[in-house]
Order: sequence, then structure tokens, then C-alpha cells
Amino acid sequence: MKVQALMDRLPAGSVAAERYADPEREVYTLGFLTFDAQELRPDVLYFGDPTQLPETLAPDAFGNFLVYGGEPDEVLGQANNVNMVTLTPDADPYACYNALQAFFLENVEVTDKVRRMLTAHFSNNGLQYLVEEASLALDNPIFVVDTSYHYVAYHLGDLEADDTRFGEVMRQEMRYQSILESGVGYIERERIDEKLARQRGPLVAYNDNLGLEAMTGAVMVHGVCLAHVFMAARNHPFGEVDRECFARLVHFVGQELQKLPVFETSRGQMWSYFLSNLLDDEQPSPAVVERRLEVLDYHPWPRLYVVVLKPKEGLLAPESAANVRNQLTAILAHSLSALYHGELVLVINRHEGERLGDYAEATLRKVAQLNGLEVGVSNAFEKLVDIRTYHQQARSAIEYGGLVSHAIDDHGLYHYRDYAYVQMLAVTGRGHDLLTFCHPALRKLLDYDKAHGADLMETLFEYLQCAGNTTRAAAMLNLHKNTLLYRLNRIREIMGTDLSSGEECFQLMFSFRVLLYLGLYVPRIRVKRSDLRKPE
Repeated sequence: MKVQALMDRLPAGSVAAERYADPEREVYTLGFLTFDAQELRPDVLYFGDPTQLPETLAPDAFGNFLVYGGEPDEVLGQANNVNMVTLTPDADPYACYNALQAFFLENVEVTDKVRRMLTAHFSNNGLQYLVEEASLALDNPIFVVDTSYHYVAYHLGDLEADDTRFGEVMRQEMRYQSILESGVGYIERERIDEKLARQRGPLVAYNDNLGLEAMTGAVMVHGVCLAHVFMAARNHPFGEVDRECFARLVHFVGQELQKLPVFETSRGQMWSYFLSNLLDDEQPSPAVVERRLEVLDYHPWPRLYVVVLKPKEGLLAPESAANVRNQLTAILAHSLSALYHGELVLVINRHEGERLGDYAEATLRKVAQLNGLEVGVSNAFEKLVDIRTYHQQARSAIEYGGLVSHAIDDHGLYHYRDYAYVQMLAVTGRGHDLLTFCHPALRKLLDYDKAHGADLMETLFEYLQCAGNTTRAAAMLNLHKNTLLYRLNRIREIMGTDLSSGEECFQLMFSFRVLLYLGLYVPRIRVKRSDLRKPE
């Protein structure tokens, strides 16, 4: 049908503007804007929003576009190789698509199935809902797998009652949410990707790993393969209706994938997608993680740190996260990053024996201060499969570091190693009175200060913080050294201890930590951690 005549089939009042470089152009089917300019076909009417339009078309190409949800770029709209129709803001995209699609789908069964998938697509209920509806409409299992063989969405039906090869394989793969070695072997051995690249539309072939026929489609967005869609002929053999509907499903999946936050904030950066998936996986398989790393061509260094950058209030927006990451580029060599639950998560790589480093920490502090963020740093670890533990450490460092930051100023960057004891107190305090763990001699000194308006607790705390170095303690307290020594003697008398035992000093410092956590003692001096170390 000629494109201009086809527009007459749209619901009344739905067209805001139309401009035809070639109104006699014949259109044979509808498509979605998931292809780059080089792959556009001149006999297809492409349906989508302005953000998906190509910037330009090659001189020998031609494009037919029906745009909803905004105005197209004026330059493209005026090009001499483009037919451009824009819907009104209140037009119903589903109704418009359905009106046009009716002319291309003569088979009532195809129409009904595509309508069900299209309704799911326009419902904004997400990719999983679309796949479920498509699977129910086509009455066969359907699953979407990313380029590192991780399951993104699926609907498989009742696997427990399935004693076939398909049921056995899928039960194993569902445990790891990933295609396992036998499945990857089949894909590589049969060169599925190469075959898909050579043909238009779905590929149908017998899958000896699943023991049945499978239909496969590549989800291409701007020339990049984001995922593959698979349908297995478990319930019935494939027919022409399945092939026709599946081809349209692949386009719907492409649009749904582009809505996901991971593709909005890190489009084309599958390392970020991998990190988000890994953080979601409660029991990752070492073999699956290793294989995905090989597919992504990412090889972690032997020493890893998880760093979390969290807003002091609210969540990080995708645009803000991208901006923060750009500011940190200098320290992110060979590192992973992802916006995860409103926080920027980094996996920073270091070589054997290396620390995070003063430069990296200074950069993190500067960027955090500039953007109103707090930073948590995990302990060092070796295997990405353990990342959930260390991600939680980094988040806990922020939470617990903030509780006792009135004693030491860490400038908004908290190492878990420095605040693990606070988490221990928090856990213990849920079932015990923490004051029972406080050294009685220190409680005696606390009572003395309260009764006499003295400040001996402060003197003892800073003395212990300086590891018994009287020179540094006197400077920190702004006291003459003799005055400090006098006060220490008075403390010994009150507490009944000579402060000469390392074991006793440990118990006293632990007791100070209990009082700090409970808020029963707040030092008047807030020092930097570097002030407590011996000058070099």
C-alpha cells in the first residue's frame, strides 16, 4: 500500500503533521526503530519515538517514519529521502499501530497474537510481562538472553513435570540464570550468531542441546546486538504464524530493553550490565561467572575493592551517576561501574599487594564532596563471585562510619576495616545491654567527670588514640606535656590502673568504642585519622 494512502487508515484526529518526500512509496509491513540508518528498508513503515530516529540517512537510503511522543528533528523531517508522519500528543499509539497492522495481517490468528503482545508492550509493565504474554499467546517457552548468556527474561511453563531433555537442561540453567557450557557449546558449534547475521528474520534449527527445534532472533539496537530471543517447540511444532509473530516479538523486546535503566545509563557497556546482574545474583556460579568474563573479555586483577558512592539524601539519578563516573575516570582504569539501586557501585582493580591508594582516595573524597555523596570502601578481595559480601561491606562502612564519625573525621570516605567493630556492636546490641561489656574502671572515670565537671575522659581517650605517645597526645589536647603527665597520674589513681598493660589499654579503648556507639561519650576534639599516625 502507498504510504500516504495508508495514513488515511489512522484513527480520526491522530495525525499532527505529515511530510512526504515520496507519497507514492509502497509499504509492505511495519517495523520498529531498533535499526540504524544503514539497515532501514524503504518498504517498511517504522514506528517509534523521536529519540530512536537516526540522525541522518545515507543519500541512497529511504525512510518511512510514524513518530509518537514528541516532535522529530526538523533536519531529518525535511530531508528529501524521508516520509515523516507525527501523531498528536493525545493519540493512542496502540490504536494507531493496530489500525495499520490490520492491513498487513490477513490471518486472524496472527492478528490476535500480535495484538496481545502489542498490548503487553504498550502496558509499560516491563520485559518480563511482555515475554510471559508472548509465551502464552504462542503456546511455547520463550526466553531472552543477553550477550554474555545471562537470562534477562523468560517464561518456560511447568518444568517440574517435564522429564524431557528440555526440562532437564532448563532446570539446571534456571539455578544459575545462565546458559551453561553445553548450551554455549551448541551455539558456538552451530555458529548461530553467524547464521543470524546472514539472514533477515528468525532462524529455525534443531537444537541438540535442548532436544527440540528452536527459533532464534537477534535483538539489534543501533547496529549493536543487545540480546537474543529464543522460542522452543516444546508444546507444538512451529508454523508460519509462529514465525510471523516471533519476528515482531524480537522488535518489541528491543524496545523494552532500551527502557531498562542499565541500558539507559550504560548503553553498549555490557560490563556495567554484567556488574548489575552479578550484584543481583544471591548464589553466583563460579563457572558461569568465569565464562561470562571471558565472553566480555574482562579479566580482573588479583586485588579488588568495592566502592559505593551514595547520596546523603535520596537516590542518584542516571544523569548524575554518569556525571560522577566521568569525574572519576582518572582512577577507573580496568574497573567496573554500574548504577545500582540509586547508588554508584565501582569495582576498582589493583595489582597484587597494592592498596586503593592515596590518590584514588583523595579523588573519591573530592568528587563526593562536590556532589553531596558519601563513600564506602570494602576490604580487599580476589574473586568477583564473592562481590555481594564486599558490596554489603562498602554500604555498611557508610552506615556505621556515620554513627561514630564525631570522633574521627574521615572526610566522607569510610573504610569497612575501620568500622567493622561498629557493625559488631550493632549486631550484639540487639540482644544484649552493651554497657555490660564496658570496663568498670572506665565507667568509674566517666562518673568522676560527671560529678566533678572534669575532662579526664577526653585526656585518656586521646592518649589511647595516640597509642600512648605523650608528645602527640599533648599537642592534640593543646596541653603542656607536664600537664598531660599530671592528668594521666590522676587518671591512674581514680581508675586503679597504671595503663602499662597493652591488654588493659585494649579493653579501655574497646569500652570507649561502646560509649561512642551508645552516644554516652562524645569527644570534643574531632581529629583526622592521619593525625593519629606517627609522623614520617
